[in-house]
Amino acid sequence: MQTKQLEELLAAMLRAGATSLHLIPGRPPCLRVQRRLVRSDDVPIVVGDVEELTKDLLFEDHRQRLRRNGQVEVLYVSRSGHRFRTTVMLQDGGQTMLMRPVPETPPEVAQLELPPQLTSFTQFRSGLVLITGFFGSGKSTTIAALLDRLAGESPRHLVSIEDPIEFLFPTKQALIHQREVGVHVASFADGVREAMRLGADVIAVSDLRDAETLDGLLAAVEGGALVFAALDASSVVGAMNELAGLVLPEERPRLRTRLATALRAVSAQTLLPRSHHQGRVPLIEVLINNSAVRAAIRQGAFSDLAGIMQRYRGLGMQTTDVALRGLLARHLITQEDALQYVVDRDQVLLRAGTAGAPGQNRAT
Repeated sequence: MQTKQLEELLAAMLRAGATSLHLIPGRPPCLRVQRRLVRSDDVPIVVGDVEELTKDLLFEDHRQRLRRNGQVEVLYVSRSGHRFRTTVMLQDGGQTMLMRPVPETPPEVAQLELPPQLTSFTQFRSGLVLITGFFGSGKSTTIAALLDRLAGESPRHLVSIEDPIEFLFPTKQALIHQREVGVHVASFADGVREAMRLGADVIAVSDLRDAETLDGLLAAVEGGALVFAALDASSVVGAMNELAGLVLPEERPRLRTRLATALRAVSAQTLLPRSHHQGRVPLIEVLINNSAVRAAIRQGAFSDLAGIMQRYRGLGMQTTDVALRGLLARHLITQEDALQYVVDRDQVLLRAGTAGAPGQNRAT
C-alpha cells in the first residue's frame, strides 16, 4: 500500500465521521462508523502493505517495543494536517494497523460527561490519581481534559510524559512541558526523573507499565507533587492488583504502605454506546481514599474496596452498579448494554426504574 492510498482512506474516514480505520492483512480496509465496521471497496490488504507503511512511521526504538510487547503506538500526521493515534500490532507474523483521529486540542471536561467527582481531582494539591481502563476506553482523553482544566485553574508547572503525544495543550495559566517517550526522553521512568529535576508541581504519565516508573511517581508524590497516571485495568480492584503485580512479591508490603499514603483517587472507565444517538457515554467507577481504603490497601485486601465504595457513596465514591443506574435513569444507555457490566442485576434495574419496562429485553 502506498502512502497516497492511506491518505485517501484517512480522508474518507474523516468525511464519514468514522472513529477508526483498520488495516488487517487478508481483509479490505475497514472503517468503524456508528458502531459498525464498514468495508471499503479496495482489494484486501496483504502482509507487506502495513510493513511498507511503517518503514518511515516507526523508529528503531518503536520497532524494539513492537517486538517486545507485540504492539506500539505512534502519532501519524496526514498531509492535510490531521493527527491520528496509530497502533501497530503483530498478528500471525505480520503487522496490523489501527488509526484513530485525534483532535488538535484536548476536549473540555464538560464535553466528556464525566461525573462531577472526577472534575474535582484537579483540586488536589498533591497525591496519586489513577485513571484506568483498557484500550479504547477513553482514559487518555479523560486525563487530557483534566490536565487542560487544571492548566486553566492555577499557575502550576505541569510536565506530561506521553507515548505518543496526542493532544497539544494551549497556553493557559500553567507552564506546560510535553515530553514524548523515544523522542524527548528514553522511557517513562526517565521522564518522571526529569520532571522532578525540573521541579514540576504536576506530573502526568500516559501509561504506567513498570515498577521503575511506579517508584518514581510515588517518590514524586512524596516530594509534594500531584501525579496523574493512566493504567490498563477494567476496575478499581483490578487496578490495585495490577500495581501490586508490577513489583516482586517481597516488595509488595512496602509498596502497599506507600500507596495507602500517596493515593488520592482511582477511576475505572469504559465507554458504552448511547441508546438513541451516535457516540458513546462513559461508565465510571470511582474510589476516593479515606481511612477504610488506606487500611484495605495496607492489608492487601483489595477485594474489600468494592464494598467500601458502596458504603461511602456520600464521599463521592461510585461503584459500577451505581454508575449504571444513573445512566439508565437518564436513558443514555440500553438495558441490554447495562446487563453486560452489572454486578447486582435486580438492584440496578429496579432502582433505575427500568425492570420490565416496555421494549426492554430482560436477561434470562
